Amino acid sequence: MAKRGETKEKILIAATKVFFEYGYEATSVKMIIEEAGIVTGSFYHFFPSKEALFEAVVAHFLQGYSERISTILSDSSMSFDQVVNAFLNELQSSMKIYYDVLQGDKLHWTVQASLNALQCNSMVEMLAVYFSRMKSEGKIEYLIDEDDKTVAQIFFRGSEAIIHSGDKKRVNKKALKAKLLDFWSKIIRF
Repeated sequence: MAKRGETKEKILIAATKVFFEYGYEATSVKMIIEEAGIVTGSFYHFFPSKEALFEAVVAHFLQGYSERISTILSDSSMSFDQVVNAFLNELQSSMKIYYDVLQGDKLHWTVQASLNALQCNSMVEMLAVYFSRMKSEGKIEYLIDEDDKTVAQIFFRGSEAIIHSGDKKRVNKKALKAKLLDFWSKIIRF
């Protein structure tokens, strides 16, 4: 008999596979139960609904990425340039996993939209805290008259547009960094 943690993990793995292949709307709880090889009661013991499971799958997928970015942004010993380089390294490895391993460009649009929304919310919150700290330490200055969260939102959304405008499978860090720094220099003096 499987332990509670193992059963929950089986459900998450099976749901990830099924959601990524068929999307949210076309996926049924029955499909997930069959993929996981569990009984219906086990499913509902851990997740009250398909929606709750979908949210858990998306959060599980993004958790590692968010933790690594948070570590980078919370390291006060790093200069802004070091943070940029660490972020670009993380971005490059995450994009490789997303496109090569998960085949992100083939994910159902419902999964892509949910991943993007959660990533955006998470990143904006982390960036707002980071910018606030950097501003209070006198290391950056805003060139636009907005609060920390709005600056983080503009910063992230603009960066996201630049990042996703090029070849997503092969990130040229030097060229990408130049484009990002040019954009960032219009909203933040660092």
